[in-house]
Amino acid sequence: MNEFLSILRSQAKSQGLVFLGVAPLAYPLDAVRFENWLAEGNQGEMDYLNQYLEVRKDPSQLLPNSRAAIILGLPYDLGDAWPFSGKPRAAMYARFKDYHRLFKRRGQALIADCQKRLAELGSEQFRVVVDTAPVLERALAARTERGFIGKNTCYIHPQLGSLLLLGEIITTYDFALEEHLPRDSTLRTAEGGCGSCRLCQDACPTGALDVDYQIDATKCLSYWTIEYRGPIPERFWPHLATYYYGCDICQLACPYTRKARGPAVSASIEERVFPPLEEVAVMDQQKYEECFGGTPMTRAKRNGLRRNALIALTVTDHPNLDKILMQAENDNASPIRETLDQIRLFRSRSEGTSHENSTS
Repeated sequence: MNEFLSILRSQAKSQGLVFLGVAPLAYPLDAVRFENWLAEGNQGEMDYLNQYLEVRKDPSQLLPNSRAAIILGLPYDLGDAWPFSGKPRAAMYARFKDYHRLFKRRGQALIADCQKRLAELGSEQFRVVVDTAPVLERALAARTERGFIGKNTCYIHPQLGSLLLLGEIITTYDFALEEHLPRDSTLRTAEGGCGSCRLCQDACPTGALDVDYQIDATKCLSYWTIEYRGPIPERFWPHLATYYYGCDICQLACPYTRKARGPAVSASIEERVFPPLEEVAVMDQQKYEECFGGTPMTRAKRNGLRRNALIALTVTDHPNLDKILMQAENDNASPIRETLDQIRLFRSRSEGTSHENSTS
């Protein structure tokens, strides 16, 4: 084995990362699929995905003379059991410090360790990127020696499952890579692949995965609770009783992830404890920053989290809901104002239905 690869594997482990492999900086078929996905409007209002398309198609533009990407995984399994019981929750990846900064720090430390050990790396360049850079990272990961993109559109490692946050180190170093084509995900073999399995699709509560190997963001709970800035359509409300931020269901239903769960993919970072939803629903800016600052939860913004909390409290019929709604009534900001209007209509219909049932 190349000495650099051997050191990468051992040093990645010391940083709490999993070395997944090295891939060439090209994925022409995936780039075409991504453009078609955008053209079909599957991204909803995530307009930023239309930006930097040339870089997304050719990630070597992120670093002059780059040749390859080192693919790393950050395990984030916090042990959630599915099917669920209990209070609405946030997706597991969001329940600790922002992984973007964490990943960059650990990736940079990894390279620094390797440079100390190998003098030949002194003339090479490295750039650590996470999903904030315009890279089709799952496509890159699927070009390594192991793993594939599943019907839930996640990168799945046959031994480690999919509960891995991905990061890449783009480099000018020449690994002399052999051409490695992505595995055929439609076949189920020892190397992975979904075959005829559709457990993730059957488990998805909103039908976002009805088309094999493609996600319709406009049907995905994660899109509505994280990316969308307006009022959430009422047809998605029942699902906020399970998740008020993001969703893990399609991954937890996957046989590869279920088999992999345990020490190999357990989170290597400390979980944050968030306040109860009744506090989130009425929190001010200071409270928001104290409780959620430095975590992925800030992606939804303060009023996005408040909107989600109000809906989750409504559909779970929280005992203090009336008091919480009264506290929120003075807020005219969007989408709080629209969400309160929706809640009034929702409760009016529910009370009308209950009255009809009691008199029939």
